[in-house]
Amino acid sequence: MTQIGGYLTHEEYTSFKEYAAEFHLKPSSLANLLLVRELNLGRLARLREFVTYGAAAGNRARVTAHQPDPAMKIEFESRAGEVGLKPDQAASIVFRAELDERWLARALEALTLESN
Repeated sequence: MTQIGGYLTHEEYTSFKEYAAEFHLKPSSLANLLLVRELNLGRLARLREFVTYGAAAGNRARVTAHQPDPAMKIEFESRAGEVGLKPDQAASIVFRAELDERWLARALEALTLESN
């Protein structure tokens, strides 16, 4: 099984875990969903302008997405390289962006409203 991961601050990591739990997901599952979203939408270059990556060594925790298909890791590494980032930096940006945007929450809310 291959892995893609990125570092968040401890506070962000806690928020990410709590956010994943809202959907009965493990952080790895949410991370995979967000990485797939990035591969489909290609927003990394734009996100890079507005979202930081990494965290100080004393204040960081790693979110790791586990993929059964190594092709996804290769594709994500390529996407990160296209915008001059290492994969872990790119993953951090994607995870942080979701903490601000809350795309998954909004998407599920929109589906709920449409079905009523």
